[in-house]
Amino acid sequence: MKRINRFPKAIAAISLVALVLPITMSHSASAVTTSGMGLHYLGRWVSGSGVGGAEISAYDPASHRIFVTNGTTNQIDVVDISDPTSPQKVKSIDLAAKGVIGIQSVAAKDGLVAIATSLVSTQSNGRIFFADTNGILVKGAESGIEVGAQPDHVSFSPDGRYVVSANEGEPSSYCLTDGKLPTTTDPYGSISFIDVTGTVPSAATTLNFETYNDRAGAITFQGGRVFGPNATTAQDLEPEYITFSRDSKYAYVTLQENNAIATIDVATKSILEISGLGYKNHSVAGKGLDAIADGTPKVATQNVMGMYQPDHIASLKGADGTDYVVTANEGDARSYACLLGGTSTTTLESEDSKISLVYDSTDTGITAVKDAVGSLVVTPFAPATARAIAVTGSTKVKTAYSFGSRSFSVWRPAKVAGVDTMDQVWDSGDLLETLTAQLNPTGYNSDWNTTNGGPNALESRSTKKGPEPEGVEVGYAYGTQWIVVGMERDGGIALFNGNDPLNPVFVDYINTANRDGNVISGKATATAGDVSPEGIVFVSPEDSPTGSALVIVSYELSGTVGIYEIPSMLPTAPRSVKASASSGKIALSFKTPASLGWKGAVTGYMASCSSPKGKLSKTGTSTKIAITVPAAKRNAIFKCTITPTSIDGNGTKSSVVSVVSK
Repeated sequence: MKRINRFPKAIAAISLVALVLPITMSHSASAVTTSGMGLHYLGRWVSGSGVGGAEISAYDPASHRIFVTNGTTNQIDVVDISDPTSPQKVKSIDLAAKGVIGIQSVAAKDGLVAIATSLVSTQSNGRIFFADTNGILVKGAESGIEVGAQPDHVSFSPDGRYVVSANEGEPSSYCLTDGKLPTTTDPYGSISFIDVTGTVPSAATTLNFETYNDRAGAITFQGGRVFGPNATTAQDLEPEYITFSRDSKYAYVTLQENNAIATIDVATKSILEISGLGYKNHSVAGKGLDAIADGTPKVATQNVMGMYQPDHIASLKGADGTDYVVTANEGDARSYACLLGGTSTTTLESEDSKISLVYDSTDTGITAVKDAVGSLVVTPFAPATARAIAVTGSTKVKTAYSFGSRSFSVWRPAKVAGVDTMDQVWDSGDLLETLTAQLNPTGYNSDWNTTNGGPNALESRSTKKGPEPEGVEVGYAYGTQWIVVGMERDGGIALFNGNDPLNPVFVDYINTANRDGNVISGKATATAGDVSPEGIVFVSPEDSPTGSALVIVSYELSGTVGIYEIPSMLPTAPRSVKASASSGKIALSFKTPASLGWKGAVTGYMASCSSPKGKLSKTGTSTKIAITVPAAKRNAIFKCTITPTSIDGNGTKSSVVSVVSK
């Protein structure tokens, strides 16, 4: 596979000219040339904070500003991207004086910025703060709005009425107090609604899962997981990320550790359904994985089940109007004191174990799996072990359930009250791992070391979660519904055409990391490029400063924000058009289009001027065009425009400028 170095070494971009997949797959993939529709690098903002300096971003189209969570400084950095090739920091929003100890998420809509924070501890209720795009807190809500414990993601409903937070409510441990697991140790996972239609945001309405306390068995039966020792269902369910149906009627919330999605009825602010996602069979052709760290990329079928455990989720719309959701199936394992039956409050016990350490040697099936992929990390908890059976450090398993499915999936929500499954209509199978093996061979299934700042060895993640798809976003541009997938460990971004949610089509891949750099020593200069994508924002052409669709990606380990363009086929309009007149001449000057189209260049410009006395036109190749005005057409008001031309056709006409001929 060809590696295309279109940019400097620190910005090595990889796109596809052709794609040859060596493994038989149940899905199709296609590609375009590097000069066509795809992800084109524009610029990078460097927080200067290094690891943790950028995680989630939000965008305001009116001000062309992004708002970036900085986990190192616990601030929101406000950055102007009016020129995406040269982002400029405006200021930081510091909430330390409000008691904030952590900033988890940020969202923006219609000039309002919502910031999800933790105070006191992650087990205590958090607060959502509101600011304008200049970072000034909203009057009357300067102390924030209280929500549930550990608000991990915040989002606006599409109609702008509500700000909703997914409050994860992670435990501090599973150690008991007086024989119980108190909610001060393991708080309820919850979802909070704040009405923002008034002059001051309303108090939050917070939903928890207490009504599902007697439904743990049903959730497990339908393909979910409820397994925290001594935790109630309300304590065990951990909301992670939110998306909405396009009509704002429903919110869909991932419950990552629980391998489930909750459906929320927005009008009644009630939990309608918990949907288990079931498990991926990696023994099926096209759904394999690389579970062996031998330094040689090799995706193969294995007798292993994958727990989807999605992190980010986004909404898709079918051609017939059907609602779908798309998930990035990252996977996540728990690691807490007393998780495996211990009593030490200071000793971490982890759910993830190598098959070779937990397989049941009396079972020939799991023994064969151990012999094939003994270092693959799996869980001893449900569904490997029945929920009613206590899991300890000595528990042995007969079936291998690995974390995450190394894929992204499309689901059709059932919207049935109670507990049910969610219908999977498409899954990327082993496509992501196959792609990265070909397109990122020197960084395949590896991540970066936060101790020495350099990249880890090839395949250091093969026995864990592979490329680890974590972020996903959906956007609309040029009559196309786009799906953008970010892979945390691989570091790459994949672009798909999602017009048919039942069969998304691969378009492009880009990776702007530099494996010769360092995520620690290069804090100020980002010598490692962009490492570990987390949050993804899609900007439509009408909201973009360039007139073309943008993809904005926050990279957690490098502390950077990468800005990419999906160019339109044709050039956008010339900018800053000016006109002046002298005797017998109209002089037009302008700046080149912000986006040059798929071919990356314009072939020329057409100047057109019209007046009651007639029309004038002239073509040229420079950004200055002089038009001769015949005597009969002088002393008239002319309205002039500039249209770029390209091999693919004429681009967008510029705005009109007026001038009086002489």
